[in-house]
Amino acid sequence: NGTLDAGLLPLLTILAMSAFLPVSEIAQIGRQLADTLGATRRVYALENEPVVIVDGAGEASSDLSSGVSFQNVSFSYPGRSLSVLQNLNFEIHAGKTLALVGPSGAGKTSLAQLLMRFWDPDKGSISLNGIELRDYKLEDLRSRIALVAQDTYLFNNSLRENILVAKPDATELELSEAVKLSALSEVIESMPDGLETIVGERGASLSGGQRQRVAIARAFLKDAPFLILDEATSHLDALSENTVHKALNLLKTNRTTIIIAHRLSTIRDADRIIVLHEGRMVETGTHEELLQKTGLYRQLVSKQLSGSGFKNHKVANF
Repeated sequence: NGTLDAGLLPLLTILAMSAFLPVSEIAQIGRQLADTLGATRRVYALENEPVVIVDGAGEASSDLSSGVSFQNVSFSYPGRSLSVLQNLNFEIHAGKTLALVGPSGAGKTSLAQLLMRFWDPDKGSISLNGIELRDYKLEDLRSRIALVAQDTYLFNNSLRENILVAKPDATELELSEAVKLSALSEVIESMPDGLETIVGERGASLSGGQRQRVAIARAFLKDAPFLILDEATSHLDALSENTVHKALNLLKTNRTTIIIAHRLSTIRDADRIIVLHEGRMVETGTHEELLQKTGLYRQLVSKQLSGSGFKNHKVANF
């Protein structure tokens, strides 16, 4: 008859709420399931991704001198028609230092990635100690190379474990020496838990310079015969940079080294400098030889001096 007892209204309200809660939970589970399925698809997509770089036959090479040869090397990233590197020909003699210089996008880091066999060249060949990189086992090849990159990946673990990534079976003495040589000692002493300090995901609790020192410590600990420094001091202040430069000079001793840097002052003592532009080698020589020319290297030096406030400084005296 359109009437409702006063006592039934709260009862019906409670019943309605009780009926709605399971429905809302089902909807929430549906959203969680959709998120889970999305993540699962990404995992399967990664698992099903074709492996482009595979182990070689495992050519044995006991020679740790690590001389490198590039022969007619050209490379472009998958899905791109533009070549990042074009017809490169050069050699790096064992124990020497080669610097790669050029504008952003010239192909410097791509060249270093080819040496690590993150990619294979589209054309030409790269040899280490006279053996083509494709013939090495990946583990063997990469055990011979230490990389100090501009962006260092750190795990959400202790500082100790992050350094030991380079050599898990290292002794405490080896670890202490690597920490000392990389100018990381002061940083560790300032931390309440020292080497046991948790650095956070991607090293979130450390500054950019501190993360880079961890990368340098890894290189010291690995003690590989071939060293790649990709903007290894770009995040350091002037005082730290001077300290780390001294450490890196020790690290480069009797090692084949490739230096990639925008700060030209860091590569002036290299045995040979290669200037890249749009993937091509446009100049090569020592620092002094290249300054005598009117090419790209001299332009880069002049531009950097002007940007540093040395407008009246002679480029030839740099």
